Amino acid sequence: MGVCLLLLLSGMLFAVQFCINKYFQTYKPRGETSTVLYAVYGKAVSAVLFLIIIPFTVKIYWGNSYTVLVGVVHAVLNLIITLVGIRVLSVGSVAFYTIAMMIGGMAVPVVFGVFLFSDGFGWMRGLAFVLIAAAVVLTAGGERKKPTLKAVIMYVILFLCNGFIGVFTALHTNIWGKGIPDVTFMFGASVVAVACYMPAMLIIWLCEKRRKTCEPVTPENTPVKTYSDLGTAGKIFYRLSSVFAGIAGSLGNYLIVMGTAAEGIGSVVTFPLVTGGTILFTTLLSLIFYREKPKIKQWIGIVLIPVALVIFIL
Repeated sequence: MGVCLLLLLSGMLFAVQFCINKYFQTYKPRGETSTVLYAVYGKAVSAVLFLIIIPFTVKIYWGNSYTVLVGVVHAVLNLIITLVGIRVLSVGSVAFYTIAMMIGGMAVPVVFGVFLFSDGFGWMRGLAFVLIAAAVVLTAGGERKKPTLKAVIMYVILFLCNGFIGVFTALHTNIWGKGIPDVTFMFGASVVAVACYMPAMLIIWLCEKRRKTCEPVTPENTPVKTYSDLGTAGKIFYRLSSVFAGIAGSLGNYLIVMGTAAEGIGSVVTFPLVTGGTILFTTLLSLIFYREKPKIKQWIGIVLIPVALVIFIL
């Protein structure tokens, strides 16, 4: 029960990170370099955070070669998600993007958890899984354009990439890095991510400089705004957004690592709980901070989530 509550807390942290990311994306400069730089700052903050924690806890600063491997895989998958995500919003819709990310992040680790780690997945958990998947579809906002073949391919890429991040986390926790403290793994993965993001950012910057112009990509129905439109408090928050998002995301991922290693929890419970919690809290936070009033179908999705979460926890 305690671990399940921590996983719901993880979902809340990801919801906070999502709202901060949305704020940054609204006012950021055009182009992809700023987005990758934002990710670099976030991972650097994560590395510093866990570096501060390690001396007071496990006192183990590095894992093994698999820690580096998983860190590289995570970094590459996150970069693909970032770059493909920007592209898909120009040809697809926010709704299908959200559905692909959320269901992929839940379904792929669950399938691998059942077949690779022999995690229990009875009909009750199957029912809860379907309820959360339905809630994802119902709560996904934005216009649902008829997808083109190009958009469908990108949705599939996002589905698989977000899912395999969870799979490799579980592989490290349960097999490759068994015995390595969770905080040590998080520190190592963050350091490796920064090392991978830096050359990628340089390449993207050079490509953008060569193109000289960058097409603006903004969420659907969101007016183009700039940093200069912000007040003093807004500018301060914008400059610190990567720090806040980095802290929320790193703590959320740390709780996921704990969940995948917990006895009787595993991937089949961890990722649906986090997905359900993320959807629930994101909807509520969007209502509070962005005044986004949910439609009837979104309220139905919000109601389905607690029901599914109770089934998973029990």
